[in-house]
Amino acid sequence: MKPIKKRTAKIFIALVIIALVVGTLFAFVPMNFGSYRFTSLVGSINVASDLGSGVYAEYDIDGEFSTDKINKSISTIRSVLQDRGYSGSTIFSVNNKKLRVEIGYPLSSSSLRNSYTLLNAVAVGDFELRSSSSEDDTYILGRDHVTDVEINNYQDSIYVVLNFNKAGEEQYAKLLEATTTIYVCMGGEIMTSFNSSNATASSSMPLSFTDYNSARDFAMRVTLGSMPIKLNKDTVSIDTMETTISRLTKIICAVAISALAVFGICYFVIENGIMGLFALLSLLFSGIIAIGLLCAFEWVELSFSSLIAIGIGVAILLSSMQIFVSRFKEEYKTGKTIGASLETGYKRSVPSILATGIALTVIFGVVAIVAGAELKVFGLITCIFAVLSLFSSLVMFPGFVSIFEAFNDGAIKPYRLKEMEGEKND
Repeated sequence: MKPIKKRTAKIFIALVIIALVVGTLFAFVPMNFGSYRFTSLVGSINVASDLGSGVYAEYDIDGEFSTDKINKSISTIRSVLQDRGYSGSTIFSVNNKKLRVEIGYPLSSSSLRNSYTLLNAVAVGDFELRSSSSEDDTYILGRDHVTDVEINNYQDSIYVVLNFNKAGEEQYAKLLEATTTIYVCMGGEIMTSFNSSNATASSSMPLSFTDYNSARDFAMRVTLGSMPIKLNKDTVSIDTMETTISRLTKIICAVAISALAVFGICYFVIENGIMGLFALLSLLFSGIIAIGLLCAFEWVELSFSSLIAIGIGVAILLSSMQIFVSRFKEEYKTGKTIGASLETGYKRSVPSILATGIALTVIFGVVAIVAGAELKVFGLITCIFAVLSLFSSLVMFPGFVSIFEAFNDGAIKPYRLKEMEGEKND
């Protein structure tokens, strides 16, 4: 951390202001670009039903199925919804007779169409492969023969690969012997057909698609059509619902979390003077960057647990910056000048900041990788803030201090430090 010239500092100030204004606008302010409506980055992140309005669907379970099969089907539905950006979805059975699915309203969409389409697809019905249009000529039944579905890219082509179990592999061989045209059915209706004269019997069957979205939609429907249970697609009830957390509870929680955040930030500013203000500026930049990174993950959906993760993230950022501030004050108390204290304090703080930031990044990164649903989002948010704590504490925060020192010339008052007796020595 070396001093910089005033001219260089002025250039950095201009760049910081531009970045702050542009980042704030895109992160928080909705804008119109001709006929296109940009909802802002934060407005494009989905919100779970425990924080905002949502959509629910109720399905009649068609037949008698064990609790184990129902639970496996719930896991399948949850996985599909998570892939579509509804990580905070709520799914449960009602006396093993019905399934209820609750999802948040997608902020990135201007209507409920996507939500209704997705919830209707959950009851798509049995996935089947037939040798003709007749139900009697069904050879492959999803729940009995398909183990999983994959999407692969090969030589600029997109394939949906259906993987079969042993019984499915045998049925697939019989299907190829019986016909050269395979009919793909969902819920008893023929969706498409294709020529299979060049296909070879194996444990998997690849199907080519012209674009990724079509392949993804087909893979989703095959996955849902291969669940251990069957849902009656003719009795599906879909409607909107209010948030699962009362308005009063949300207000109380929001006020409590905001009060804690404001108290922590105010204490930091009062205790550390100008360095507290730079910490606040670093927090704002880190928040903008975090929002941009979260938008890159389609499956992220903010829920109540996400607010807790954000609070932990703010604490991580402040704590990492406090390491530098503490080392700086320790050096100043030894009789050094402001400039020497800043430089030595920064060097001494680097190992601790690195060790803490890397450890937290690994821990929360593992949670984001191995966990599911809301815990996965919780791990991702805290992991992002842990990474940002390294950038903020090692680059951004000390950078702001260096810019300030180009004009401050070592004065101690802005740092709220008491004048040391005797002469300050480098």
